[in-house]
Amino acid sequence: MSDSRGGAPVRSRPRLPAVLTSAGARSGLVLLVCSLAGHVGNYLYYVLAARLLTPAEFAEVSAITGLATIAFMPATGVQAALARDTAALEARGLDDQARALGRAVARRMAVVQAAVLAVLVLATPAAVAVLDLGSAWVWLVGAAWLVLGMGLYVGLGSRQGREQFGRVAAVLGGPMGVFRPLFLVPLALVAGVVGALGAMVAATVVGLAVLAERRRDRPVDTVVPPLPDVRTALVALGAFASLTNIDLLVGKVTLGPTEAGLYASAALLGKVALYGPSALALLLLPKVTARLESGLSVRRPALLVMAATVLTGGVVAAAIALAPASLVTGVFGAAYAGAYSLAAPLAVAMTLLALVHVHIMVSLARRDRVLIGVVALAAAAQAAGLLLLGSSPGRIVLVTTVVAATTLAVHELTSPYGLVRLALREPAARRPTPVPDRVPSEETR
Repeated sequence: MSDSRGGAPVRSRPRLPAVLTSAGARSGLVLLVCSLAGHVGNYLYYVLAARLLTPAEFAEVSAITGLATIAFMPATGVQAALARDTAALEARGLDDQARALGRAVARRMAVVQAAVLAVLVLATPAAVAVLDLGSAWVWLVGAAWLVLGMGLYVGLGSRQGREQFGRVAAVLGGPMGVFRPLFLVPLALVAGVVGALGAMVAATVVGLAVLAERRRDRPVDTVVPPLPDVRTALVALGAFASLTNIDLLVGKVTLGPTEAGLYASAALLGKVALYGPSALALLLLPKVTARLESGLSVRRPALLVMAATVLTGGVVAAAIALAPASLVTGVFGAAYAGAYSLAAPLAVAMTLLALVHVHIMVSLARRDRVLIGVVALAAAAQAAGLLLLGSSPGRIVLVTTVVAATTLAVHELTSPYGLVRLALREPAARRPTPVPDRVPSEETR
């Protein structure tokens, strides 16, 4: 190639592969960076909580947050279904209907939140007794966070489906990340466990404010499409929440207070392998849905996210295994030295479950229920196994690992979208059920 001004040869600059310079790749990078920042902030929250509280008090925080995470996953089921249907509407140019759908789901969710709050308040005496909590206020503040968090996830679903990944990234990095430790320190110093959970409440309120739609974004008399069928997503992500968090609840009930706190700190280290690449699954769901609506292949984006998930988990597990035992004591304090031997095996188990999470997102986008049933059965099997065998931290890790590996093996045998089979060949095209263009609005029904 020569320069037309002087004839001198001009060297072409090397170009990055298109897959790395696309809008999807840039969105994924922004989400990944903000998600990692958020996870660092969330991780710091637990580290500071472990430092500020005793192991027994930290076990209370971990039990409440584990229970809330399980409760959040049905809400993320609504989020996933809303994101999928919103992305389908956006792909067909029905932007106003996509926004109207988000508002309609938020109204329904508000009714559910009110009902859940009432049930949790009534259950206070039983919850305090079963979880052996220090006071009723621990449960009540945790319940407030749980209910507000449900609304936060639904708000994320609407923005996710409309591919407003900047807003999603801001929430992941701030209210669901670095704001938590910022609020934690003063509140925990004043009110202990109640203050630590109060920090979650305060951060969630900020997140809801960030996601709130401005009035100018609300068109009048917009046709509202049918509400998403959330049953499959509820089952899938509710079961996944159980797979990744029921170990903390079982540990709190079956282990001694100090041993439960040690397991919770090890789980915190190991679950970096689960939460690190989780933002990529948020990106994958609307992308796969939009590509299916357009009749395009989903093989490349799905494989990229799966590979990134496995790589991230492998790096985390290796880093923990190669780190000195002083890692845990340096982070959490000398009282948590016994947790070190559990962290790397937990990271392996969480890497397997992170890959299950990616497969769930692809299945939800394809409206395929086979894997959903497998995950539901796996959650039941894990719960039964933990109750029967979870008398020690090592057995808890073993049961979770076996269940995760079995789930992936079954998916490989039953679906062309398993990691190995997807890498070998392009699956046959299969379009989801189309979303109706127009239906009567809520006002005229």
